[in-house]
Amino acid sequence: MTNLYTWLRFLHLVGVGAFLFGHGASGAASFALRGRPGADVSRSLLQLSTWSYRVTWPGFLLLLVTGVWMGFAGHWWGQGWIWAAIAVLVLSLGLMGWLSAPYHAARDAAAEPDTALRERLDRTRPRTAAAIGGMALVALFFLMVFKPF
Repeated sequence: MTNLYTWLRFLHLVGVGAFLFGHGASGAASFALRGRPGADVSRSLLQLSTWSYRVTWPGFLLLLVTGVWMGFAGHWWGQGWIWAAIAVLVLSLGLMGWLSAPYHAARDAAAEPDTALRERLDRTRPRTAAAIGGMALVALFFLMVFKPF
């Protein structure tokens, strides 16, 4: 028989998987857009990116709720690693949100003329955002697996 904490951990990992799947589709679209595809392809990739948030944000909500619940169930709130993980999460969300602002502006401009869309896409920095997200993910996995402090 499994206990509540095991189920919470399972649902937490399902949330992580859904978040990474949806966010990965959006990230892949941002890299493909840097290759300067035609306007119709760009608009399709932007539409795919918008659609992917139907999976990304429910997954994020699931991992956030189960993470907080596990913090209480496991009596982790007195440990430093959980606060460090929260700091990494908040910092990476803030940085990636700031870096992705031009990308979101391009999605909003998908109906504009091709030159306006291209100008907005030229302001995006998917490599930097991916590097920050990748480092944050590794740091979060490290903190949660090893619970170093």
